Amino acid sequence: MANVNEPTTNYVILTPEGVLHGFSQVEPSEQQLALQAMLAPEQTMTAHEWVERYSEIWLDMFIEEGWVEVVDKAIIAPHVQLDDFLRYVSASLSGSRRVAIGSDEGFCLAKMGFTQQEADTLCVAAADFFDFLKRQQQRGWAVHGHAISFFSTIDMLMPNTSFIFLWINNQGYWIIIEDEPLLNNRAFVELVWGIKATGERFNLLAEQVLDKKAQLESDQQAQAEEQKK
Repeated sequence: MANVNEPTTNYVILTPEGVLHGFSQVEPSEQQLALQAMLAPEQTMTAHEWVERYSEIWLDMFIEEGWVEVVDKAIIAPHVQLDDFLRYVSASLSGSRRVAIGSDEGFCLAKMGFTQQEADTLCVAAADFFDFLKRQQQRGWAVHGHAISFFSTIDMLMPNTSFIFLWINNQGYWIIIEDEPLLNNRAFVELVWGIKATGERFNLLAEQVLDKKAQLESDQQAQAEEQKK
């Protein structure tokens, strides 16, 4: 039985609103980078770990803004392929379970519920919107939402298709959702977390391979110099 006087370990994780804010800019601010860090590659950070690295004042502000949630149990980062993960979260993101992920260059990275042709068409369209956003920003129009929705009825109560744009690991991603976009849930956070964590693990693995290669070349050079003596 736990002692009631024992300190409780709290963990921090982004809310859906925190994800939309933290990953909205190609050049994130220090506060946005601090928010992104909460989606660590393996599991949620403790509040103490995060505050030591950043700021308790920031944490209080982020919680007040609704960008951060404090939980009492660690949450493990997703370790699955995007297509597999979309099968798991699509019902939580789309009213019709149709979701796709596209790059800012127009490539379809994953899909659920769409045919390949439908997904490819939507991802190419999303890339066109990315170019549109860049042009408008260059002209001085501060486009902050980074989301576009299309409606089939004049009352505009329910979108047919929504495009949500995020910058993750310095790469642009479009999350494409058919019918009602259900973003206000943990599944949306975990989807973005999965993209971020996968990229960071890949980069870490690549760095380890390069380090081993450099060490091998150094050892071979040392052996060759030793043999010349």
